[in-house]
Amino acid sequence: MDVNMNSGDIKWFINGVLNVTVNCLDRHARDNPDRVAVLWEKDEPKQHEPVTYKQLLDMTCQVANVLKSQGIRKGDRVVLYLPMIPLAVAIILACARIGAIHSIVFAGFSAEALSSRINDATAETVITADEGVRGGKTIPLKETVDTALKESPCVKRVLVATRTGAAVPMAA
Repeated sequence: MDVNMNSGDIKWFINGVLNVTVNCLDRHARDNPDRVAVLWEKDEPKQHEPVTYKQLLDMTCQVANVLKSQGIRKGDRVVLYLPMIPLAVAIILACARIGAIHSIVFAGFSAEALSSRINDATAETVITADEGVRGGKTIPLKETVDTALKESPCVKRVLVATRTGAAVPMAA
């Protein structure tokens, strides 16, 4: 830390470069690859799935590569409208890894609320899932995104993860 008492300026990590995913993920995957990073509590009672640091790192790297292959770069804005699944964690970390600015929108929000957040961020990308599952009911996430996009002209691409496997309409 550099403190200049005359000017009152406090500076820390001057010219430093840090990627939070290295600290949150890579070092744990290297040192304890089989340690549980995420314990996903599914919607079904008493059903859970452990995800190790190695699995989460692999998922994160795959997602980061998909995002880059779709033209998403550092500084690009991405809205995530996802259910509570391990892939959501990997997508958040992948966005951070490549430097994409990401906004996480609660998957229970209406199309109007989602559209408002997309437009506020001027996001060019939305990442969602076919459906979510909550309280034993399916939530039509892709359908909600499609409705929100009618009022969100800034969006250039929508990426859709599979959660339930439901058939959802996809634009060409």
